[in-house]
Amino acid sequence: MENPSLYQRFEQAARRFGDNIAITQGDTSISYAALETASREVAAALIGAGIERGDRIGIWAVNSADWIVAALGIQAAGAVLIPVGTRLRGREVGGILGDAQAKLVFCNTGFGGYSYVEALRAQDLPALQDVVLIGEQGEGHADLASIAQLRRSPQRVDDAVLDTRIAQGSGDDLADIIFTSGTTGRPKGVLTTHRRSLIACDIQIAEINPLTSDDVFAVTFPFAHNAGYRAGWQVSVLNGVRVIPVSTVDSGELLRLIEREGVTMLPAAPPVAQALLDHPDRENTDLSSLRCISTGGTTIPVRLVQDMQRLLGGSTVVQTGYGMTESAGTLTVTYPDDPPEVIAQTVGHPISNIEMKILDLDHNELPTGETGEVAVRGPQITAGYLDDAEATRKAFTEDGFLLTGDAGWLDEAGNLHLTDRIKDMYLVGGFNCYPAEIEKAISTIPGVAAVAVIGVDDERLGQVGRAFIVRMPGSDLGEEQVIAWCRQEMANYKVPRTVRFVDALPLNATGKIAKIELRAMA
Repeated sequence: MENPSLYQRFEQAARRFGDNIAITQGDTSISYAALETASREVAAALIGAGIERGDRIGIWAVNSADWIVAALGIQAAGAVLIPVGTRLRGREVGGILGDAQAKLVFCNTGFGGYSYVEALRAQDLPALQDVVLIGEQGEGHADLASIAQLRRSPQRVDDAVLDTRIAQGSGDDLADIIFTSGTTGRPKGVLTTHRRSLIACDIQIAEINPLTSDDVFAVTFPFAHNAGYRAGWQVSVLNGVRVIPVSTVDSGELLRLIEREGVTMLPAAPPVAQALLDHPDRENTDLSSLRCISTGGTTIPVRLVQDMQRLLGGSTVVQTGYGMTESAGTLTVTYPDDPPEVIAQTVGHPISNIEMKILDLDHNELPTGETGEVAVRGPQITAGYLDDAEATRKAFTEDGFLLTGDAGWLDEAGNLHLTDRIKDMYLVGGFNCYPAEIEKAISTIPGVAAVAVIGVDDERLGQVGRAFIVRMPGSDLGEEQVIAWCRQEMANYKVPRTVRFVDALPLNATGKIAKIELRAMA
C-alpha cells in the first residue's frame, strides 16, 4: 500500500504476528489477533453511533490495554485521536476538548481521588455527545457505557461497512491532535497526519531503537504524551513488540516487572532511573533482560549514566535523545557506544531525515559552537497548529524550519547541546544565563542528587539565579558550600545567589522539571 493509514499498517502487523502477545497487563495478555478483533469492535460501534471520518475523539485515562484498544478503534473508524493528560483538571480538559470539538471521550471514572466524569459534566461542551468509561465502571455511573459494553453494542455496523471505512483511510488524513503543555500560554493543538506519524515510527525502528517481535517494552511515559503514545505503544504494535502499559511508577514494582516479564526496553526519566538504582531490591533482582534504558528530559549527571551502565549490566545501552510534540517523535539520539559524558552532556546527533541548524534572533545561521535557537526541518514535522494560522506562521522560518523554542549549540562531532528553553533564559546584569548549563555543573557537586535553577528578580541586576537542590541521602551539603563551589567553577554572573534545599523537584508527566511550579515557589 503506497500511502497507508496507521490502522492499515497495524492490520499488516496483526496478520503477521497474530498469535504473539501484543499487550500484557497484570495477569492478562492479549494476542495481536485479539487486539485486532477488539479494536474492530470499537470501530464498528463508533461508526454505528454516527462517528464520521475526521471526527475528533478524546482519551482521558491512565496507561492501559483499553487505552490502546480505544485508540486503534478510533484510527480504524477514521476519526482523530485527542490524547488528554491524566494530571489535567476539568477546566483545562474542557478547553482542549472544546477547541478540538470532540464528539466522544473515553475516560477513567477518575484518578488519584479526582473524578473525571464529574469534571466533564461540569464543562460546557456542546459538541460532546457521549462518554465511554475505560476500566472499572465504578459506582454512580450506571448511565455511562463501558468500553466492554460499547464493543457489544447492537448498533455496531457489519464487517463490510467497517472494511470500507478502514480502506478509505489515507496517510494524508489527520491522525491525532496533541495539545502542548501551555506553559507559555493557551495550549496549542499540534496536527499530525498518519503519514508523518508512520515516518516517525519507521525512523525510530531504523535508527533509534531497532525494536523486534522479541522485545518487551514497558511503557512508563503517559500515553497522552508523544513519548508514551507514538514512540511507545504505537511503534510497538506496528512491529510485533509486546507492550506493558505502566500506569504508576513504583521503583520496587518496576524492578519486579522487569524480572518477571523479561522487559528489554525501558524508558526512565532520571529520577526514575536513580530510584531503580537506589532501591534495596536491585542487587537481588535479575535485570539481565534489559537491553536498552532510555533517559532524558532534564539534566542528567554523568555519575548517573556511569552508574546505570555499571549496575544494570554491561549489555544494557543507556540512551538519551531530544524530541517534541511538533516533530512527532525524536529529533536527536545518542549512539550506543557514546561515552557517558556525551550521553549526559548532550542529546546526541540529529537523525538522518532531520535537518538542524542554530539560529540567531534574526534567523541567521550560527557557526558551530555558538548558542542560539534550535531549528529543524523534516518530513515528520507538523504542518501547523489547530485553527491557529498566526501561531503556525510564527513557528516556522521562511525556508520551512520549525523554531523549537529551545536554545542550544552543535559541537564539532555534530552532537546537540541543549542549554535551555529560550523562555527559561534569564539576564543577570545584561549577561545571558541558561539554567541547564548551570544545572549540569552543579549536578557534579558531591551530595547533589538533583538540581534545578531559575531566575528570580533582583533590584540591582534585574535577575539572579536561584538553585533548588535535592540532597543525596546522608549529605549535609549547605548553601554556602554550593555558592563557594560555583564561584570557583563558573563565571560570576552564572553563580546562583541563593540555594533552596527541597525533598523533591516538581515534575510534569514526562519526568521533566516543572519550572513553572518552581517560579511559583520563588
